[in-house]
Amino acid sequence: MAAMKCFIRFIDESERKNFNQSRCMFSISVGQQSHEGEFFSKTIDLINANFKSCVMIVDDSLQRHTMALEHSQDADYFYNISIREGDLWLERNRTVFERLNSLEKVVRWDYWLKHKEFNARKAIIESMIATNAAYAEAFNVSIQDFVEKYRKRNNNINNADIDRAKKLSYDFVLEECTALCLWTELECNYEVYHGLHNEAMRMTKEIFIFPNRPNLLKAVTLGFRNYKQLERQKFYCLE
Repeated sequence: MAAMKCFIRFIDESERKNFNQSRCMFSISVGQQSHEGEFFSKTIDLINANFKSCVMIVDDSLQRHTMALEHSQDADYFYNISIREGDLWLERNRTVFERLNSLEKVVRWDYWLKHKEFNARKAIIESMIATNAAYAEAFNVSIQDFVEKYRKRNNNINNADIDRAKKLSYDFVLEECTALCLWTELECNYEVYHGLHNEAMRMTKEIFIFPNRPNLLKAVTLGFRNYKQLERQKFYCLE
């Protein structure tokens, strides 16, 4: 069988010539198999081969919402657990991400949660959801995608579970989009990401980022060839 390979799936081909002079941002969804082992190693190889430098964001405390989906406690209960998951990820994968040719810095999710502008940006997004029907629909679609994944994992669910899943999914997406609005301070030309962002993230870039900073955070979508299906998200602290 051919060796597994990480490759760029979607990009305007005219952008490639700019890669080797550009800073990229790479977000780690803690618990995802695509950011572990051989998958992660192949991704580092691709970043090294294409970009001048890299900033890595470790999305650890964000995952408290995801953890709460699978358990009865609320998201705040999982805050310290999610931080510990981030600690373990860094320990487990340090020898791999330190192979990056020019890793400028590692930013953990709490940096954004505690950012002085976080609450103000969050309020702006919530106002946009309330007044812009297309933006609100982007959030609805993104939340529904989260809930459908939840349904598939849980066959015996009732309406109360679905309502709770919608609220947790909304909180996750809102927090992610708020942080996205702060990422411009990193001055990263490209955002490297496995798979496609949800509609809310995509539209947040269109509304809040690209009109003023069109050369920042342009999406570089990665995929894998020659691999078996990825396993579901795994949190070691909850096993």
